[in-house]
Amino acid sequence: MKTKSIRIPKDMMAAIEIVEKEEKIEESTAMRKLIRIGFETYIGNLYKQGKVTLRQAAKLLNLSPIEAMNLFLDAGIKGNLDASDVLASLERFVLK
Repeated sequence: MKTKSIRIPKDMMAAIEIVEKEEKIEESTAMRKLIRIGFETYIGNLYKQGKVTLRQAAKLLNLSPIEAMNLFLDAGIKGNLDASDVLASLERFVLK
């Protein structure tokens, strides 16, 4: 693990303190937790926009594709395919 020094605005420190108190964890653990949540949200949005595949998102998050899909579903991200994409895939599968 790497150590980094950053400036944190007061409102973000307040958020960190809330997580610390609510979960009874150390400040550094609360910071890592919030950074992880932000990263998961960011990658979820990239996936939703079709900028990364589920496999790429899972790799970035260091999760299996099923774990990533469950994470996204819990966050309300249903995927980036529509019915026409699914039908096109099925047609290619049947034709082969």
